Amino acid sequence: MDKTSEKERINEIIESIMKVARGDYSVQVELSGKNDDLDSLAMGFNMMIDDLKASTVGLGYASNRIEETLNIIQRVARGDYAVACEVSGENDIFDALGMGVNMMIDDIRNGIEELRRANEKLQASEEELRASNEELEAANEELRATEEELRAANEELQTANEELREAQEQLVRSEKLASIGQLAGGVGHELRNPLGAIKNAVYYIKGKIAKSELGEKEPRVMEFLNIMDDEVNSSNKIINDLLSFSRVGKPAVSPTHIDKVIEDSLSHVPIPESIELVKELDADLPQVEVDPDQIRQVLVNTITNSVQAMPEGGKLTVAAGRRDNFLEIRVADTGYGIAEDTIGKIFDPLFTTKAKGIGLGLAVCKTIIDRHQGQIEVESEMGKGTAFTVKLPLIIKKDR
Repeated sequence: MDKTSEKERINEIIESIMKVARGDYSVQVELSGKNDDLDSLAMGFNMMIDDLKASTVGLGYASNRIEETLNIIQRVARGDYAVACEVSGENDIFDALGMGVNMMIDDIRNGIEELRRANEKLQASEEELRASNEELEAANEELRATEEELRAANEELQTANEELREAQEQLVRSEKLASIGQLAGGVGHELRNPLGAIKNAVYYIKGKIAKSELGEKEPRVMEFLNIMDDEVNSSNKIINDLLSFSRVGKPAVSPTHIDKVIEDSLSHVPIPESIELVKELDADLPQVEVDPDQIRQVLVNTITNSVQAMPEGGKLTVAAGRRDNFLEIRVADTGYGIAEDTIGKIFDPLFTTKAKGIGLGLAVCKTIIDRHQGQIEVESEMGKGTAFTVKLPLIIKKDR
């Protein structure tokens, strides 16, 4: 073979190598049939091309299978669980990967189905719980309404019981006052005449003894006569209280300046020098529809009690002023006070804590104020003093 044909064959092999380098695996170098070195080179080159073709086809197959598997996985990630990897039946690694992905998809589908069923059960349970809560709330509402009705009924019952109790107490008090008043009137009249005779006899005997030698020889006789005179006066006061109690009638009301009634009442009660008198009367006190004589009797009684509660001296305060629809008169002292266990009884007839007296003064006061449609209240603290408050209405009901 000449040099020219050898060169051409070498150039052909080089050109084929260049095509392969550019990715063209379809080239083949023809053999000359001479079985020389160039044919051996051409045969080796062609075998290399065949191997490259096989490798290229295998890489493409693997890339396609992997891409298909990734696409399936991405669709599953987006929530599409109806997909599945195709299995070629070659039982290679890609089939194994595809079956693994399919098993994973089946597990996910099964898990989602179980989760859906569990969620349905949970929703059903929540619905049942909501219905139970609504029933419970309705029952609670009914219970609250029943409790409210019971509370209202109980309050009405308590109010009715309180009104009944007050009515019964008022009835008992009225009957008691009527009985005591009737008895007091009879006893007062029966005792007044004998006491008057005793007082006149004592006065006569004292006059005779004072002019005789007996008065000088027996001075204790005059002392005993004076004691008798004092006791008769005390007895007369009791009788006057009895008669006052029995004679408390319907108030003869008229427009009255209460400050004048207060001043008049103070003038009827001797106040020792050891007691400081303080008057706190508002300048614009309104007139009030009262019986001035009866109100004076109430004030004289309360002021007298305050003075007697301060035997060693103290402070007596008389105040008056308008409070809402009432005119209030307050008589307060700094005396020894009233015990807590007896303060609720001081307006009861015949109740007294004094050594002398029969306990009708404050009962008369309460009767008078009740008939004026007013109120009389007491506050006291042992060792600090007592305060009586009289409340007289500025608006009078016409049916009293």
